[in-house]
This record gives sequence, structure tokens and C-alpha cells, in this order.
Amino acid sequence: MVESIFEAWPKEKISREKFLKLCAFGIGSLAANSLLLSSFSSTAYAHPPSDIKLTYVPKTKILTAVIMHNVKDVKKHLINKVDVSINGREVISHAISQQDNLMTQTVSYLLPDAKPGDVLSVEAYCSLSGKLLKEIKTPK
Repeated sequence: MVESIFEAWPKEKISREKFLKLCAFGIGSLAANSLLLSSFSSTAYAHPPSDIKLTYVPKTKILTAVIMHNVKDVKKHLINKVDVSINGREVISHAISQQDNLMTQTVSYLLPDAKPGDVLSVEAYCSLSGKLLKEIKTPK
């Protein structure tokens, strides 16, 4: 049985400089590993929206998007931006400060310039990571 840690220490003599380099390397490795692990844990729960359900009513020219995005805190992890385009031309960029609830964000927009046969696009952005784009064609 070892009486103290120093009895288990290698018997070879090392210089003070080599000892300090070994300590610095160990501390540097520990810091790098800690940083790497913390970056994984912070993005582990970050995810883009899982789906977007689009409906368009030609009579009212209203586009509604129900964005599926499960979160634990609607103020810290949320859908923070929605962009709407008609035939690839952005017509609305909507900043959002808090998600509606823990599962979805619902938005509705009046699109007076939408015409029959147009392609309406909705792109929803997660505040932490990712985005999702869905499209719907207006009826002719």
C-alpha cells in the first residue's frame, strides 16, 4: 500500500520547466475538453421547427402558418423570425420576441398582392439553431 502520493511519483528527476509544461498541457487539455462538452450541451436542445402547416384563403387573401416547434422555455428558445415570400420575393419579415406556447407559433398575414397560381413561402427561424421553409400554391 502506498503511504503518500509522493511514493507513487516516478523516481526520475524532471526539470522545473518540464514539470510546468506538463502542468500547462494538462490544464489546457482540461479547458479545451470542458469548452467542447459545454458547446455540445448548449446545442443539444437547439433544433429547427419540425413542420409548418400552411393554409391560404383566396377570398380573404390571408395566409396562416402553424409552426411546430417544441420548447421548454418560450422566451429563451423560440421561433424568433418568420419570412414570407410571394414567388420568391420577400414581402414580410416578422420578428417575434416570444413563442405562443411550448409546442407551436401561429402567424397570419394579409397578402393583398397574392394572385391565383402564386407560390407562397414561409420560412421560420429557431432562435438557437436552424430554420424550415414550406411553400403552398394559391388556387387558380
